Amino acid sequence: MALVTAERELGRRLQLVQGIHWLYGAQGDAYAALLRGYESEPHPAYERARGAGPLWRSKLGVRVCTGYAPARRLLAARTADRHVAQPQSALAWDEGLPDAGELPGADQVREPAARAAGQALAGLRGEVDLVASVAARVPVEVLADVHGLTGTDRVRLAEACAGAAGALDAALAPPAYDDAVRLLDAVGTLRDLLGDGAARAAVVGVRAARELIAGALHALLRDPGPAGAAVRQDPALLVTETLRHDPPVKLHTFSLAEDVETAGERVVAGEQVAVLVAAANRNPEAFTAPDRFVPDRYATAGVPEPLVPVPHGVAVEAFARGQAEAVLAAVAGVGGLAAAGGLPTAAGGVLAAAGGAVRLGRSPVTWGLERVPARVAG
Repeated sequence: MALVTAERELGRRLQLVQGIHWLYGAQGDAYAALLRGYESEPHPAYERARGAGPLWRSKLGVRVCTGYAPARRLLAARTADRHVAQPQSALAWDEGLPDAGELPGADQVREPAARAAGQALAGLRGEVDLVASVAARVPVEVLADVHGLTGTDRVRLAEACAGAAGALDAALAPPAYDDAVRLLDAVGTLRDLLGDGAARAAVVGVRAARELIAGALHALLRDPGPAGAAVRQDPALLVTETLRHDPPVKLHTFSLAEDVETAGERVVAGEQVAVLVAAANRNPEAFTAPDRFVPDRYATAGVPEPLVPVPHGVAVEAFARGQAEAVLAAVAGVGGLAAAGGLPTAAGGVLAAAGGAVRLGRSPVTWGLERVPARVAG
């Protein structure tokens, strides 16, 4: 009976939150509309949110920040000691988990990431999806290597990471009931495999690394001229510009532990804040030609660093960056980038775009790349 009651309560909550987002979004609240996630391309929603000002209050009771300078100030402020669900939060998948331990650093993940990337690139044939074939695969292989998992445990880890892939978005955008149950079960499996202290970090870190790798590969296929030059010069340039132009965590919510003065306003301790990282990282007051993907902008001193939040208390940048740089280095190391554009493969073929990339619907935190279609020729 208790299980049935809990299931009904979960279903009711998911429907209620979705209804609230729909109602306020229909009434013109830009933040609620973004959470509703009806659009296939996120940046018009970010533009509308930026049009409301650098710092404003949503009808959902959240202070929404779109400006680069105030976002940087808020992200640097002291936050509540524990994650606090914001009003109308959807699925508290990490409830009961202890504070996350640290993810492995960039130096620890480069070697296993390079090895996994080499294997993934070598296996590309015909029509491929770079998200499934590379971006989603490499972080799981890295995590399995770091934790020393083998055999069936390695398979269970891959299945659990796939099941928990929507966790960051599910915290704000209610998933379907069956997806919510599958997600919670996947988090339970990760707790069994890695321990409670590492489960939260695994959920967040794997998804962030997946999105950063996918974004960097998408940039290479979309614009192989400047992106390819950046990879040959220094893969870190392309990764940094991906963090700005298509950040893996586009929306970060948290509760402040101290008063903060920014954008001419006071945000008091205990208030819920939503930093629209993707909007702030394309703020024209901070970046020249913010909508253009320009990797070599970071070869010049004085350019602001992209904002990278700490979702669910997990510092993801080094873990994700180390893997993305290793993947790009593996791409550049297989004979160099093709002169006609595209990515090389270990078998001597050329990987080129095969249609537009597809983003996940109703995923306001990551607005992730679901598919990056490509074709291997030659």
